[in-house]
Amino acid sequence: MTPKLRVLISSNHSYPPTIPCPVNSPTPTRSETEHFSGDIWVFIKGYNGDLRKGDGEEYFGVKGREGMSYGIVVKGKYKKPFNADKVVFGNVFEKPIRDNLPWGTSIATKFMYFVDPTVEADIYADKPWALSPALATMAHLSLGEKNEGPYVEENSLEWLKDHVKGVDDIPSYTDDKSHISSRRKWLTKASNRQCVEVDEGTEVGMEFCNGLLDFNTLSATLPYPFTLQIPLLKYWDGQPVTYVCQDKPTSYKDQSPVGGENKVYWSVAFEIVDEEITKELKEKGGKVVRPGGVEEEEEEEEREEDNNDID
Repeated sequence: MTPKLRVLISSNHSYPPTIPCPVNSPTPTRSETEHFSGDIWVFIKGYNGDLRKGDGEEYFGVKGREGMSYGIVVKGKYKKPFNADKVVFGNVFEKPIRDNLPWGTSIATKFMYFVDPTVEADIYADKPWALSPALATMAHLSLGEKNEGPYVEENSLEWLKDHVKGVDDIPSYTDDKSHISSRRKWLTKASNRQCVEVDEGTEVGMEFCNGLLDFNTLSATLPYPFTLQIPLLKYWDGQPVTYVCQDKPTSYKDQSPVGGENKVYWSVAFEIVDEEITKELKEKGGKVVRPGGVEEEEEEEEREEDNNDID
């Protein structure tokens, strides 16, 4: 049976995400945070969980998404200008995962760097993270225009040619696939990213998706030449998988990128809320952890204290 999940997105506070989000809906959920104003869609193939709104055909039926297993689509405006080298996207965890890493983690890490050479990560930290320059790592990126539909139509290179001054090596392209690969390759260089300034009036569309995760079994499958299947559920430590779009710290060595010390624009969390699975976790001595690092018992105690204050 497919594990029951729940998806949460940013409320008026960018992090941690706390607002339940419909999944597989063609209609977006509005997100209005301190630093971002826009719409969010989340699609999961084979989704079994809270607020299921369909099978996601409006997304998975679009060209280029047929082989994807999930997608996060975010369109909107950032409330202050940002530099492409200073805004990152990726995963953060509030508690250590080093004692629960599965066999094959070293292979998976090599795959991560192979697919995205811009990624920086510390999976052994007390608060683990893996983050990449947002405009470089996105599967699809649009700038300046908002297309209709629950997906992003790539138009990044045309915008870059029109708005990035003093740079004459922005690549050309022949089709959608070369458009995406050329944009990602060009933005791999930090010196190129540093030339890209996005102002607060620019409509930005970001879409992150892949076909590596199977939400029916909660496993990850790495393609050739890495060829490895990892049963993620077996190693689940109670934490959600949280994606953030945020400012990059001045130094990863001196400051953790996880938590409230950094400007977070928006965030999305995937939680396991399956009663049978969470019961098994607790029987093994584990605890369910909510976005932001609050353990379930602590959250219940805080709720009781709030109710007593009201009484």
